[in-house]
Amino acid sequence: MSVEIHFEAEPGATSAMPQITPPKAFLRAAVAMAVLTLVVATLAARFGIGKSADTYGTLVAQRALRFTDAPDGGIVVTDATTGTLAVAMPSGTNGFIRGALRALAGGRRRAGHSPAAPFLLTAWDDGRLTIEDPTTGERIAVSSFGPTQVQSFLALLDTAGRAVSGPVR
Repeated sequence: MSVEIHFEAEPGATSAMPQITPPKAFLRAAVAMAVLTLVVATLAARFGIGKSADTYGTLVAQRALRFTDAPDGGIVVTDATTGTLAVAMPSGTNGFIRGALRALAGGRRRAGHSPAAPFLLTAWDDGRLTIEDPTTGERIAVSSFGPTQVQSFLALLDTAGRAVSGPVR
């Protein structure tokens, strides 16, 4: 048994499938708009148009630091210039510092750079504090995260090189 379905045109319609053709001027305008958008986007990317630059003031203090994992899950921070211990952070402390380092180390790993290169902790004359990976150019503005986070990194900037055990405050 075969079932046949038949579709009839709407009442008043001249054919079952009316042909709709947009005006040629509209099609030309749409193509021109798409091409213009691609050209402007390409030029903007090429020449940096619309790109915001985060400029910093004058460098006040800077310290090159190496961060290594301790066997107990802590982090050992050494001054990359002198090789002296800067801070020993026990496991489970300094979550913000760990998170910032994880983000920078991930970028370094994705770029295929050595994990041994030091990070730069910098204080600027406008009051900002940054930590930067010079191998990738990635920079985190620590001061954007509030005074508690700034204090934790300022302890690492202490150029006296004193060893601190316990959470950095």
